[in-house]
Amino acid sequence: MSAGGPVGAGDPVGDLPPADPPSLRQRAAYLRYLAAWETAAHAPEPLARRLPAQLGRAWYLAAPVAQRRQVRANLARIRGDADERELTRLVREAYVHYARYWLDAFRLHRMDGEAVVAASTAEGLHHVDAVRDAGRGGIFATAHLGSWDVGAFFTTQRRWGMVVVAEVVEPRALFDRFVRLREQAGIGVIPLVRGGDVLGRLERAVREDGALATLLADRDLTRHGPIVEFFGEPCRLPAGPAALARRTGLPVHVGAFLAAGDGFHGVVHPPIDVAHLDVLDGTQAVAHELERLIGRFPTQWHVFVRNWLADREPDHPVVAAWRGGRDWRALARAERAGRDGEGAA
Repeated sequence: MSAGGPVGAGDPVGDLPPADPPSLRQRAAYLRYLAAWETAAHAPEPLARRLPAQLGRAWYLAAPVAQRRQVRANLARIRGDADERELTRLVREAYVHYARYWLDAFRLHRMDGEAVVAASTAEGLHHVDAVRDAGRGGIFATAHLGSWDVGAFFTTQRRWGMVVVAEVVEPRALFDRFVRLREQAGIGVIPLVRGGDVLGRLERAVREDGALATLLADRDLTRHGPIVEFFGEPCRLPAGPAALARRTGLPVHVGAFLAAGDGFHGVVHPPIDVAHLDVLDGTQAVAHELERLIGRFPTQWHVFVRNWLADREPDHPVVAAWRGGRDWRALARAERAGRDGEGAA
């Protein structure tokens, strides 16, 4: 694997508070990950190409019924025209693609940059190349879509200088391993910690290091994100891309790196200018771009959990207004204004 050093992230592990000793369950989970990691990493290439289909089908059959139902409900929102038979096919395919994602992630440290580029097609990469060539930083919003770890590695071959935000998972040894994997690929990592100034660190990485600040924009982990329309339904999405655009005055690029046969396909949309918008409207503009992207590749969207407001916060007034055909957007805006007011107090 060949790549430059990570950009603009400092020492992400050293910045974290000490971890609690792992529980027996966490140790067992880490050992399972480690076993899968090493097995996938050392599988011969012909076998590795066949594994996602085999593992995905087995995963689908063994998955909890509640999880399969949630995947089905999520895909039904994206593909509202699909009948029951088509939805079943899409759900099965989603498990196959998710297995492909994990296989790619576990094999990333053994990949060769030139080989990844040779196995990839792309559209719209010139939009971010222009940011790089201008010598300034940028903002990239993506989703839990395709093979994003390989995509981040791919960007190092184009010298995009990517910095990503990573959720701190337990046990800490697993998080450390994922951080090392990304750093070895030349990607800077900023840990997502409660009370941390992630946005400030991203702004400094963009302004001072000329980094491409890359944010997952399709899942809100805080339950504090703005409520916007997402595939025709109210949904909380992260405010990060829009908030960073307001701070820096820069446009947002939306894109992803998808599996395509045995190779990959990169997609970058034309940049959208949201710096002049408030966070709610800026997040809505990003959501519309994500709809276009995810709608093209629905079975590669790896969100197998509750994501929409009706699933996560069914008693929220916005959900009641939406179900009743009333103006839920006004309620969403009022909630956001209240949160912004609290933050300014």
